[in-house]
Amino acid sequence: MIIILSHQFLDFDALAAMAAAQKLCPEAVLVIDGKYSSYVQEFLSLAKEQLPYYRFKDIDVDKVEKIILVDTQEIERSIGNKKLMDRLRTIPIEIIDHHPVVEPDGQNQIIEMVGACTTILVEQIQQRGINLTSFDATLMALGIYDDTGSLLFANTTPRDLLAAAYLVEEGAELAVMAEYLQRPLTSEQKDLFQQLLDNGVIEKYNEMPVFISYAESREYFSGLALLAHRIGEFENAEIFFLVVKMEDRVYLVGRARGGSSLPLNEIVQAFGGGGHEKAASAVIKNGNIDSIIRLLREEIKLRAEKPTTIRDIMSYPVKTVFPDTSIEEVGKMLLKYGHTGLPVVQDEKLVGIISRRDVDKALKHGLQHAPVKGFMTRDVITVQPDLSWEEVQKLMVLHDIGRIPVVENEILTGIVSRSDVMRLIYGSVVPTLNELARDRSIARREEILRHIAGLPQYIQDDLAVIREAASEMGNQVYLVGGFVRDLLMNMPNNDLDIVVEGNGIELGRILSKKLTCDKLVLHASFGTASLIFCNGTHLDIASTRREDYDFPGALPVVEESTLREDLLRRDFTINAMALCLNEDSFGDIIDYYGGFRDLQQKEIRFLHNLSFIDDPTRMLRAIKFAVRYEFKLAKVTADAMPIALKEDVFAKISAERFTEELILIYKEAKFQRMGRELIRNGIFKAWFKADYAWNFEEAESVGEQRSLTERWLISLKNLDSNEISAVLDRLTLPKSLKRITLEYLRLKQALKLEDLTDLKNLDELLAGVPLLLFNILGSDDAYTDPLKKYRLLREGIQMKTTGKDLRQSGVREGPEIGSILKQIRLAWLEGKIRTPDEEKRYLEILLEKNDRADCIDNKPI
Repeated sequence: MIIILSHQFLDFDALAAMAAAQKLCPEAVLVIDGKYSSYVQEFLSLAKEQLPYYRFKDIDVDKVEKIILVDTQEIERSIGNKKLMDRLRTIPIEIIDHHPVVEPDGQNQIIEMVGACTTILVEQIQQRGINLTSFDATLMALGIYDDTGSLLFANTTPRDLLAAAYLVEEGAELAVMAEYLQRPLTSEQKDLFQQLLDNGVIEKYNEMPVFISYAESREYFSGLALLAHRIGEFENAEIFFLVVKMEDRVYLVGRARGGSSLPLNEIVQAFGGGGHEKAASAVIKNGNIDSIIRLLREEIKLRAEKPTTIRDIMSYPVKTVFPDTSIEEVGKMLLKYGHTGLPVVQDEKLVGIISRRDVDKALKHGLQHAPVKGFMTRDVITVQPDLSWEEVQKLMVLHDIGRIPVVENEILTGIVSRSDVMRLIYGSVVPTLNELARDRSIARREEILRHIAGLPQYIQDDLAVIREAASEMGNQVYLVGGFVRDLLMNMPNNDLDIVVEGNGIELGRILSKKLTCDKLVLHASFGTASLIFCNGTHLDIASTRREDYDFPGALPVVEESTLREDLLRRDFTINAMALCLNEDSFGDIIDYYGGFRDLQQKEIRFLHNLSFIDDPTRMLRAIKFAVRYEFKLAKVTADAMPIALKEDVFAKISAERFTEELILIYKEAKFQRMGRELIRNGIFKAWFKADYAWNFEEAESVGEQRSLTERWLISLKNLDSNEISAVLDRLTLPKSLKRITLEYLRLKQALKLEDLTDLKNLDELLAGVPLLLFNILGSDDAYTDPLKKYRLLREGIQMKTTGKDLRQSGVREGPEIGSILKQIRLAWLEGKIRTPDEEKRYLEILLEKNDRADCIDNKPI
């Protein structure tokens, strides 16, 4: 009898290797007798018919003629049967493993440094042309993926990838693999992981950070490669060494990432181990953790070279320009040298950066003679030449910038680009911006899907319909703008903005039928469609497009473009993200411009330095978003406002566009704080051409309860009549709002001329005034006391007499009726009448006077 064994703490690589060994030796039987994870146990319970196996109690150990041992070299860890142990010297053992040699003993061994033991056996199966079922291929692929971290661990070799590709061709089911591989750590792994975190320290060798940690477990279990990978997600080092004692052996695992030059395989060779430069391991029998770590440190010191610094990879000398250099001249230099940007220096010191994109926009707006200092980026990240490349890489990722000036003693000495760093790490393999953006998106996808699951059901249903329509069209469809921003912030937003890389009009027509909207509005010239629903929500659809502005404040010229260009036309980074709605990538966030970063850092950042030149109303939106979300303006954005205002960019903005943005601000809950910011940043002064005493000092809680009309009129409270007229001349208010503002202006002017103690005139002026206007007029300090007194007197009026009553009493139709009613009302105000009975007697006196007057009028002359 030939039996196939592996270590007793069975993982998927061990199980898959056993199954592969049986394919190569069909007469052999599998013997599984030990511990295994719940996931392996679940797999075995479901696959018992396809993968029959025995325990030692089920076989006659006296008949064992040969042992095939896979994924380990330690036979004593694989046998839980004393009788068989006693016979080991008489039984030939064939070992197939991918771990470093523990104790060379001359036995029949195949030990090769690949990511998974299963890889070695799959290569033999492929060479012999042995057929595999879909189940076989899935199990073996599961073994390779498990031990290589889905082909991401540093110990993964090209052989592992080729073996995995072959198994997929043979029918491996990736969905089944994903179900078993996406699992949390076991309780034993969690305990060991916590020890490694608690005991770990980062030590520097020639400025190279190395993480070293140790842990101990009474029992052996697999998964150190997984823990090493997880440690790399928590610790800020490029090199990791884990020293773990389990039972009577110490396991040394080394991992490196990035451009580390430390050869891990040479280090672990001192412990009898092996591997390659970025992934190596060793097993030390009866080792001592302290002595192993001490020797490990000595080996690292011997081989740690001085790290690559920025001085080694930077470009120099650097082409530069001066702050007063004209935009036209800078454009010629960029064209001549093929650069995407130039540093701006003054007295040899770096003061800014100007990009080709900003130069092109300035030239298009006719600003060729303007100095570069008005358009350069002043908030420049710089580095010292002796800084390590790892630190520079972190800065590039953190700030999402591709070129960083190198400064020494305040003097510009060079420049380092993202490509320089990537070449150091990957040679010529440099990922594209699209790939980097997608990688960041996938890492956040699970969180996004949770946010989507929390949306109202009708929105989730709409997204499902849009996904279906996208599949029918065969185009990429994205949610964009404010909805994506608010989704990431877990804030409600019911208005969907859709962008399609295709025909937006066609998608609009398809969705109008599927979603049964109440109204479909098409704009063929812009390639857009709007679906309007009875519940007040709307769905806007557009084709990806690029917008250019012929002059500051002009309406954009629209052309078809890519998603990247479509997002670039938006105002701020937090509004320039897209969420993919297609089936295969549903939930992916596309973030080319660092919007997610700015959400986390709570900053409002525009997309390019001429943003406020292209569309000056973006200054109002910048303030609106900053106050609404309790964000701050990024320094580069805040610094651009006075530059744009100095260029008088509002001169070519229509009153309609400015008014539209202003009204949106007045509708915000925090409009008063926004108003104060508009004043502080000089935007109101620039637009209204004067420094008016706007009133944005009401308590926020009061402001939230007021209507748009109240908010608007209260903000005018401190302005005199001439100033209010001037404000109205600069705006295009909605008709109803303008009408009530004019009424407010009329009343304010009239009150200024009135004797406020004359109740008759005051009542004639204010009798029919809406309560809203009356309250706002009364909030003016000049009128507070008299209007308060008048209001109390007016509220005390219980006048019962009507025009009908007077006609029935014989008063003729005409002005007499109005005159009598006014006299009664005035008597109430003056306190001459206090009760309905007094009103009745007063009316009798008036009627009597009226009768006498009639007699006199009718007496013959």
